[in-house]
Amino acid sequence: MADPRSQRTARERAADRARLVDIAAQITDLQCSLQALRAEKKLLEAEQETLQDRLDAYTYPVLTLPPEVMSEIFVHFLPVYPERAPQKGLLSPITLGQICRLWRQIAFSTPSLWRTFKLFLRPGGSVQRYEADHTHTETSLQRSGSCPLSVEVEHAQYNTPSVLHLVLAHRTRWEHLKLFVSVRNLPVIIGPFPLLRTLTTTVWVGGLHDETYRPATFHSAPLLRRVAIDNYKNIFLSMLPWSQLTVLVIKSIDINPCVHVLALAPNLVYCDFTFFRLGEGETARQVTLARLKDLKLRGPDQLWDHTPILNPLGVLALPAFQRLHIDEASLLPDPIAALQSLLSHWGSSPRDIRIGFPSQPFAMYPAALPAIMFSYTRHRPLAIRFLEWQPTTLVGLEAANIDEEGDWDETPLIESEESTSDSGRELDAREGGTDSDLE
Repeated sequence: MADPRSQRTARERAADRARLVDIAAQITDLQCSLQALRAEKKLLEAEQETLQDRLDAYTYPVLTLPPEVMSEIFVHFLPVYPERAPQKGLLSPITLGQICRLWRQIAFSTPSLWRTFKLFLRPGGSVQRYEADHTHTETSLQRSGSCPLSVEVEHAQYNTPSVLHLVLAHRTRWEHLKLFVSVRNLPVIIGPFPLLRTLTTTVWVGGLHDETYRPATFHSAPLLRRVAIDNYKNIFLSMLPWSQLTVLVIKSIDINPCVHVLALAPNLVYCDFTFFRLGEGETARQVTLARLKDLKLRGPDQLWDHTPILNPLGVLALPAFQRLHIDEASLLPDPIAALQSLLSHWGSSPRDIRIGFPSQPFAMYPAALPAIMFSYTRHRPLAIRFLEWQPTTLVGLEAANIDEEGDWDETPLIESEESTSDSGRELDAREGGTDSDLE
């Protein structure tokens, strides 16, 4: 059988030859284009190299700063000490180590970036989480060098995690402590605490079977001057070195332990008590607080009776007294008479008095005691937040006026609560305001 290709006509063969010529011409054009593209590529690569060399040769001003200056900038990036930076997130020192190699070297070699800790060791956590906390805390303690520490510890009521023992090993460096702890773990927290200056604490006493247990937890803390207690318990009587305290805040205390505590703390300059119950109290001998200048007495949200606090607190003698903040409900049914009686018993006349949540016409106070500057707080907060020694809190701002020896700085206190002074009240009256505006 004949090959089909031999049957192609002369015209078809001529067309094939023409197509071959076209393909050859296209290939030649593509080769020329490739050569041009290669040449253009080389030009672009050369320009790229020149630009990169120029950028590499440029030194950003921030990278020319000495490491010690960068360290200082990094410290100001974090919350103001002793407020504690989070372990993770934007305001964590870890963030500074994630920018570049130089910043990581500076951050990891700056001890003051790693001097604060927050440990929330609650039950139900996974083993992996506790291991991660332990690793992070151990690394931070190593990086903190010999810096004093600001520590916050809140842990389970019935166990003592290993990471707590890790932090306790550095207790001689504790300077500011916030401690929410079970009474079961107090034996492992006993000092010494040679640098401790401020303490905020709550102690759970659930499960305490020995009612005579009286730990001397913070007696080896010679610099401790400022203490805030949430929910007072009698166990605090043995825990604290009361005689050396100059600033004391207690939220939730009965009137009788209040007088007892004041008798143990003769060097107080600033005192703030929030009572959960008021009453007649027990008869006590006179208690002299020769250095007390600022006293705040807050009552419970609701008073089931209107028993004045005159009887239990009338035993105080306050020769240096300057400022008083007292809730009007604690002075009912006759606020003016109760207030005058208190001042008479205390043997002093403060220059400033703030009345909390008055229901009576406010003008009656300066009318009865014209030598005193009066102000008032009009609104009760929805919840009384636990105060701690931080620059952003009211107590921190006010306590800042007291140095470590308890000497008073006469700089006016910074107030965060809405108040109106006597002079401001007169201005309100001129503008049409009346005492009935108070609710």
